[in-house]
Amino acid sequence: MDRRDILADNPVEKRRGYMPGVSVNPGRLLFTAGMTGRQPDGTLVPGGMAAQTQRTMERLQAILHRAGANFAQVIKQVLYITDMEAHAASGRAVRAAFFGASRPASTALGVQRLADPAMLIEIELVVDLPGSPAGQPLLEKYNVENHGLDFAQGVIVHGGRLLYLAGQVANNPDGTVAGVHDWRRQAEKVYENIGHVLRAAGVTPAQAVKETTWVLDIASWRQHGTAVRRAFYQGDYPASTLVEIPGLVRPEFLVEIDLIAAMAA
Repeated sequence: MDRRDILADNPVEKRRGYMPGVSVNPGRLLFTAGMTGRQPDGTLVPGGMAAQTQRTMERLQAILHRAGANFAQVIKQVLYITDMEAHAASGRAVRAAFFGASRPASTALGVQRLADPAMLIEIELVVDLPGSPAGQPLLEKYNVENHGLDFAQGVIVHGGRLLYLAGQVANNPDGTVAGVHDWRRQAEKVYENIGHVLRAAGVTPAQAVKETTWVLDIASWRQHGTAVRRAFYQGDYPASTLVEIPGLVRPEFLVEIDLIAAMAA
């Protein structure tokens, strides 16, 4: 694997022991958005954790099928769960039935809230796809449902390189926090910092593959951060996951965003 470190101009991270961006060269990979137990009409499937897990996995299965893949090719799953006991009691067995004998690398996180307060589980996948990337476009973004929201349900990367960004927060170059208690200013600063790293790697926002947004309050983020995010992506959205958590590394931070982008080899 060919690894390259990416440094933006005067990065805050340079003094803190980690890189703001690292790029590697994969084969063909599929990144899914975080899927939940929503039904086609936008409501949540009734029946608690087991039913929501079943619906979530069925939606993920449709995304895999569109890419010519199945659960045996999943290399990584991340689960965001609001009720760990309910998942252990009824959700885990439902999920395991879809994987059969396959066992991907997994991370399960207990979170404070998902996009809808009634959501109990959200799952995202990374999938190793067969076939050669030769002759394919670098990125293929698609949806299997007409959801009308600002994300792609699946993004296929055909070769090239992947750029992994460190989680970006509202840090100024001097280490102070921009927009303390100000959701919109922090959103602007976070996407400004993301832009710095992307430009340092020769990448545009349209090449974003997967975005994970951690916020202290989903309602405040939607009210103040949505317009900033739309202006950044200009309609060309990555697969994404939005999660509410109780805190970030500094109490002044309201939001942190992880991003993966694709670039030519």
